[in-house]
Amino acid sequence: MKRLIEFLSGYGGLVLGFLMFSGISILGLFHLEEVSTVYWIAFSFGTIFFVISFSLNLYNWIKAIMKDYKRHRNIFSFIYDFFASLKLAIFIMLVLGILSMLGSTYIKQNESFEWYLDNFGYEVGIWIWRLWLNDVFHSWYYIAFIVLLAINLIVCSIKRLPRVWKQAFSRERIMKLDEKAEKHLKPITAKISNVDEVIRMLSRKGFKVFMEKEGDKVYIFAEKGRFSRLGVYITHIALLIIMAGALIDAIVGVRGSLIVAEGDTNDVVLVGPEQKRYKLPFAVHLIDFRIKTYGEENPRVDERFAQAISSFESDIEIINSGSVVAKGTVKVNEPFDYGRYRLFQATYGILDGTSKMGIIVVDRKKAHEDPENAVIGTFEIRSGQVVEFKNMLISIERVILNVHDPNNRDELAPGVVLKVLLNRTPYNVPVVYDPKLTAMLYSHIEQIKDFPYMFFMNGFEPLFFSGFEVSYNPGTPIIWLGSIILVLGMAVAFYSVHRKIWFRIEGDTAKIAFYSHKFKEEFKRSFLRELGELKNG
Repeated sequence: MKRLIEFLSGYGGLVLGFLMFSGISILGLFHLEEVSTVYWIAFSFGTIFFVISFSLNLYNWIKAIMKDYKRHRNIFSFIYDFFASLKLAIFIMLVLGILSMLGSTYIKQNESFEWYLDNFGYEVGIWIWRLWLNDVFHSWYYIAFIVLLAINLIVCSIKRLPRVWKQAFSRERIMKLDEKAEKHLKPITAKISNVDEVIRMLSRKGFKVFMEKEGDKVYIFAEKGRFSRLGVYITHIALLIIMAGALIDAIVGVRGSLIVAEGDTNDVVLVGPEQKRYKLPFAVHLIDFRIKTYGEENPRVDERFAQAISSFESDIEIINSGSVVAKGTVKVNEPFDYGRYRLFQATYGILDGTSKMGIIVVDRKKAHEDPENAVIGTFEIRSGQVVEFKNMLISIERVILNVHDPNNRDELAPGVVLKVLLNRTPYNVPVVYDPKLTAMLYSHIEQIKDFPYMFFMNGFEPLFFSGFEVSYNPGTPIIWLGSIILVLGMAVAFYSVHRKIWFRIEGDTAKIAFYSHKFKEEFKRSFLRELGELKNG
C-alpha cells in the first residue's frame, strides 16, 4: 500500500492517470456505439486513479513550491526555475498531443452548433462548444499552451547552455591532465611505445590534437565533435521557430469556405462556425464547373457504376485590381495556390438558375396557319444574362428546378419565367421542360395572350456553384524553415558525439582520461583496444 501511494504521488503516477482517464474518455465518446457496465467500471477506476494521483501531486507541489520559495527568497528566481522544469515540458506536450489528436482526428472542426448537437448529442455537443473543441487550434488555451512550451524551451536552454558552452568551447575548459585535473578526470594507466603513432591514430579518428612538452612529460589533449553539444539547442531553436509559425497561422491565418456560382465572381470567405466574413485581397471567378463520372474517365467501367460521380473540378481565374493575374483548375485532392493562399475543391451544389438554356421561338399566329414555317429562330440564355433577339430584350426572371416538387432538387423538371421587353411592354413569359405544358400555360395566362411569340425549352443545364475551402497560412514558410533547422539539429545531436582524451606520458607509461557525452564506456573500451593493437603492431 505504501508503494502504491508513493507511485500515485509521483510524477509517473500522474502521467499514467492522465493518459488512462483521457484514453478511456476518448474510447467511450468516439469509439463505442453502446457504453456497457464494464466501460463504466473502467471509467470510474481511471477517474478515481487520476483524481487521487492529481490530488497527491498537487499537495506535494504546494509543499515543494513553498519550500522552493523559501529557498529562493526571490519570486523571479522561483518562477525562472519553475519554467525551466522538464516535468512542465512533458506535461505541456502531453496536453498538446491530446488536444491535437481531438482536433485533427475525433472532432470535426468549424462546424455549426447544430451539427455538434446532431452528431454527439446535446450533453456532449454543448460541452464541445463550450470548451472550444469545435475550433481547438484557434482556442485561447491551445495558443497559451504553445506559448508556455516556448517559454519553457527558452528558459531551459538559457539555464543549461552556459555550463555546456564552458565545457565545450570556453578557454577555461580542462586541456591538460595535470595533478589537479587528475583528481577530477580519474585517468587509467597504460603503456605506450610511440607517441607519434598515438598522435597519428587520433588524427585518423578525426580528433583535433594538441601536444605540449614539459620537461620529461608529454601532455596530449584530443577533442572532436564539440558542436554536437549544440545539437539539442539547435533543435530547441527549430521548435521555437515552428511554434512561432504555428502561432502566426493560429492568430493571423484564415481557413474558411468560398462559394462561387458558375460565371460569377466572389471575394468573401466565410470563416468558422460563426461564418465571419473575411474579404480576400483578390476575387475568384468561376469559369466552368464539371462533374466527372467513372464512365467518362474509364469507358470499360461496369455500367452499374458508369454514371457514379468520381470527382469534380472547377476552372477559375484570379482577379486582382480588375485584371486576371492567374488561371487554373481546382480538382479534388489537387489544390490551386495563389501566393500564400490555397484553394481546395471542397463541395458543389445546384442553384436556382441555369448555366445554359436553349429556346426555340415560334410565331403564335403562324403556329395555327402554317406550322411548318412557324419557327422563326433560336437563342441561348443563362442566368444573369440579357439576350437581344429580334425586337426583344430577354432575361431570366425566375428558375424552378422541379416544377412538380420544388423541394426535390435531385430530379430536374425545370420551369423558367423569362422577362421579355417587347416594344417597351414587359411580359413574364413561362417556359417549361415539357412543350405541352408550355402550350397549356400560354392558353391559360391572361397577361400573355397578346404576346406574339411562344418560347419552347430546347435543353437546360443547371447552374452549379463550386464550394472552395480557402486557407491562408502566412506561418507556413516559417514552419518549413524550422523543420529544416530541426533536421539539422537532430543530425548534429544524434550523429556526432563530443569526445575528449587526455594523455600525460612519462617514458612508456601514460595516464589516460576519457570524456564522452554519450556511450562513454563503449568509447573507452574500443579506444583502449585500438591502442593495444597499435602497441603490439
